[in-house]
Amino acid sequence: MLNATIRHFTEDDIPLRAMLLRDPRFQANLTDFAVSIDDETLSADVRTTIAERQQEKRIFAMCTPRGDVMGFCWITSVDWRSQTCELSFGVFPRFRGGPGALAVQAAHDYLRAELNMRVIVNQVLEHNTMLQSAETLAASRQVRCAYDSYTVGEWRSACYWSLTEEDARAELEARQARHRELVERIRERGRRQGGNPDGTQDRDGSPPVAGGS
Repeated sequence: MLNATIRHFTEDDIPLRAMLLRDPRFQANLTDFAVSIDDETLSADVRTTIAERQQEKRIFAMCTPRGDVMGFCWITSVDWRSQTCELSFGVFPRFRGGPGALAVQAAHDYLRAELNMRVIVNQVLEHNTMLQSAETLAASRQVRCAYDSYTVGEWRSACYWSLTEEDARAELEARQARHRELVERIRERGRRQGGNPDGTQDRDGSPPVAGGS
């Protein structure tokens, strides 16, 4: 399983982020402001964020264990006293789907562990199914806001939901339970077929039967 890592955004990341901001699907799914300004203005705005806006907005790079950048995430509407923020993210096309979803989960974990955020607000435009299905998005939302954003010539509705520490703990327990269930199914399958799940020999010295897990 791919384990994503989170690090602080640096000036060296600016060209990559500009590329992502100008991706057509990204523009429709989050914001299209990057196509209305030139490279110099965009770079200057990001440098200002890095140097002067850390209290109100922070940008992070989401990376593979080898350090390849999968995308970026950033927090806004930061209330340090109440320990709340809003999380936004963008993932490069080749990492969208499962790897991107793991990167976003790593971002949530990072914000809780490193910045001590207790409540994280998520906002995803309703048509955006890059990282999760429409059904999952509908099930997650706590608020649906019509005409929330205007991107690429259309008004878009948005789904909002918050994740508290208790929610995060419950999600972790659910993931661990699913993992344990999967492991047990694999073990049971191996027992039924007369072999061991890891492909080792049985206790009587005989090799596992063909087709064992």
